[in-house]
Amino acid sequence: MTGFDTVTCVSDLGTADESVGVIHSIVRQAAPHAAVIDLCHEIDPGDARTAALMLVRSVPHLAPGVVLASVGRRLDRPAIAVSVGGGQSMLVGPDNGVLAAATAAVGGADLAVRIGDAGCGGPESVLHPARDVLAPAAGRLAAGEPIEAVGAPIDPSLLLPSLVAVPRVEDDGSVTAEVLSVTRWGTVQLNVDRGTLAPLGDLLVAEWTSGASAFQPAEASSQSVRLAPAGSAGTGSLALCDDPFGLLELTVAGGSAAHLGFAAGTEVRLRPSA
Repeated sequence: MTGFDTVTCVSDLGTADESVGVIHSIVRQAAPHAAVIDLCHEIDPGDARTAALMLVRSVPHLAPGVVLASVGRRLDRPAIAVSVGGGQSMLVGPDNGVLAAATAAVGGADLAVRIGDAGCGGPESVLHPARDVLAPAAGRLAAGEPIEAVGAPIDPSLLLPSLVAVPRVEDDGSVTAEVLSVTRWGTVQLNVDRGTLAPLGDLLVAEWTSGASAFQPAEASSQSVRLAPAGSAGTGSLALCDDPFGLLELTVAGGSAAHLGFAAGTEVRLRPSA
């Protein structure tokens, strides 16, 4: 049992209290040799979708080891551990879709187990999923215990599928993409790549609905947008440019696209300009 040298954590716990520090300590007690890396702990509470997106974008760059993903205050779905890459890495988290896209990105699951009494205590004793179930399991795996020691085997094909949306090609040839996030730099990341939009040409029309809330009615918006050449920062008022993850983002040259009413989950229809 050689174990793993790295445990990478992503969660919605925040850093305003002791939760993250306790997780570090639990992992290090089980695996003193392991470095614990904080990928992010500022996921919005319960936002498994954003956590899944963050993981799938990060896995090509993460050190082999254990990934601990904790999203949600309660274990509404079973806690699982998934072996990937022929045992090169282990993913630990709730079976709520947060691990699915990352698992697929590295070739699928070799083996999956449901963490239970053999792992870190039954659900009756769980007060804090990350502290009481996920971190102890991650620590034991990092220490070199086999995955079968932390839970009973389950069929990986039955795990909850990914929550990361994929673009749709409509019957008229237009493409409906979805906003993944609005970055702190004011760019709007979409879930569509350059190849999907190539048949539409370089000059497009983007259509979306924004502003819906308890205080403001939804508003339909439409704007011309140019598909910028690969590697270009784009020119003009609104452009589609390559983002760091192989997808496209809406940008405003010298400014911000955040004011246009986009939010995570907003659907954006892209069609050729008439």
